[in-house]
Amino acid sequence: MASTEDSTQRVRTAPPPRRGSTGSAAAVGTRTRPAKRRVVKRAVTVRRVDPFSVLKLSLIFYFCTLLVFMLGIAVFWSVVNRLGIIDQGLAILADINLDVTINSGNIARALFLVGLLNVVLFSGINVFLAFLYNLVADLLGGLRMTLAQEERD
Repeated sequence: MASTEDSTQRVRTAPPPRRGSTGSAAAVGTRTRPAKRRVVKRAVTVRRVDPFSVLKLSLIFYFCTLLVFMLGIAVFWSVVNRLGIIDQGLAILADINLDVTINSGNIARALFLVGLLNVVLFSGINVFLAFLYNLVADLLGGLRMTLAQEERD
């Protein structure tokens, strides 16, 4: 049996190309409209912070901070040493009969050990604060935040 659709077909013709354009007919007739963006807001509540995750993140963060600090100290020490400030200071101390020797390796080693101690100390403080937050969040309900995300239609 015959279909119920219209038997006549409509042929869509592309408009004539504009002056100076060399585009194809397919490119001329198609135009996409940019997708609409809408902001979706969601309310979330942080009720618990995992202390082990805080420990891992703190150790990595403070150790990287220690490495940056050590690099900065090494650059500073090399600039001061090249300017001759260390030698001038030692010469001034020698003039007043004080015999001082500076071992830069021992100084760097001591700074690194103090830095490692700080990494452990500050990471421990962060873990303690995570436990404290968990206790307070159990009593008060946690930290409520509103997050916004753009979605395309």
